[in-house]
Amino acid sequence: MKKIILLTIILFVTIVPFHFPFLADTPETNNIKAAFIRNDDLWIKMGNRERKITHGEYVRYPKWSHDGYWIAYLKVNKQEGNSFVTNDLWLYSLKMDKQFKVKTNVNNNFQWAPRQNKMGFLVNNDLFVLNTEPTRHFLVTQITNNIENFSWLPNRSGFLTSTKENKQPNSDIILSKIYLRSDQQKPVFKHFYTVQVGENEIYVSTSQFKWSHDKKWISFLLNPTASASADSNTLCLLSHDGQAFQRLDEMLNYEDWFEWATTKGFLGYISGFGREANLNKQLKLVNVPSFNKELYTPKGYVDQGFFWKNDRTIYVSRSKENKKAHLDERPLPNLYEINISTQKAKQVSYPAKNEGDFAPQFFQSQLFWVRTDTQTANIFASRTENRKEIQWIKNISLASAYYARWNWDEVFSLYKGEQF
Repeated sequence: MKKIILLTIILFVTIVPFHFPFLADTPETNNIKAAFIRNDDLWIKMGNRERKITHGEYVRYPKWSHDGYWIAYLKVNKQEGNSFVTNDLWLYSLKMDKQFKVKTNVNNNFQWAPRQNKMGFLVNNDLFVLNTEPTRHFLVTQITNNIENFSWLPNRSGFLTSTKENKQPNSDIILSKIYLRSDQQKPVFKHFYTVQVGENEIYVSTSQFKWSHDKKWISFLLNPTASASADSNTLCLLSHDGQAFQRLDEMLNYEDWFEWATTKGFLGYISGFGREANLNKQLKLVNVPSFNKELYTPKGYVDQGFFWKNDRTIYVSRSKENKKAHLDERPLPNLYEINISTQKAKQVSYPAKNEGDFAPQFFQSQLFWVRTDTQTANIFASRTENRKEIQWIKNISLASAYYARWNWDEVFSLYKGEQF
């Protein structure tokens, strides 16, 4: 009898800790899913289960559809010596467990529509729409050409686009709205706003467009030529009726470095001249429509990525600023939580000395981020209540880096459900 009781206790102690006590201390990732790149192939993680989708490919920029049943991604074709690169747009269906090639020569601005399984994408400045409805048989339609950049309108009725007035570098930039109709009817084009470019200015394009929560304001970047854009771009605000336009500040050409608050008229952005991401980069907030700015980066520090938890709290990737050290020898960042009312910041992640934490995201009461030593990278998660960290996804491919700026959206995409 004693042996039976002892055996029962041993089994209980062995099994239970893996199923009960640890659940209270670790993030609940059972209902979370992500697409990520490992060894250049596309993988999916759903809860604690991983599945490899592609085999022996070179995949980048996975992006979820609004309903979470499609993943769009670029399959990159490289020739010997990296002398020739083309990006093929592909789709993966979770329901059918199949992959579908859409188009070649697609740039990385391909966007799912809000609350619809439609996608807009660019091929050599030509704008296309993909409809994934089963009855459409993946209908691909060209909408227009000579487009510099675009975004879906919030009501998914069409696009806001940017186009140069002519080939002169100091020509104006024309913003237009394109309204989609049925497949048998041509789209409707309407001029929205002309961004006037000065005689001594050079702006060749814009970024994508981002709407405030109430859809009354649009934020975007004005981009100069490629070499100049590496050091400075102009952050702009435009009212939804085209009546008010404001040039706000200088910043790098990273679209995830300017984001609207979840429900308030606050635009957060990381300002600063110069291509080095770990030097002279400061988190600022502008209150619209007063355009009052506030600085949130303390002296002696630098910020390089942030995420709105809610209207009161921001997570930021922050490190000490070292102007004298070589680019690759400067301190790597930790994550901080900032109360925007009090401007108080507290550290919430604690990587090892040779590691840094980047690309914070908050979803379902959990904080997700990328931790890297610049040679390897992993996805970490923690619940905000207890701050206990877990390594959720191991060994993702390293993103490309440019002057200490890492493009982690190339290799990781967290599904967050409906947008807008």
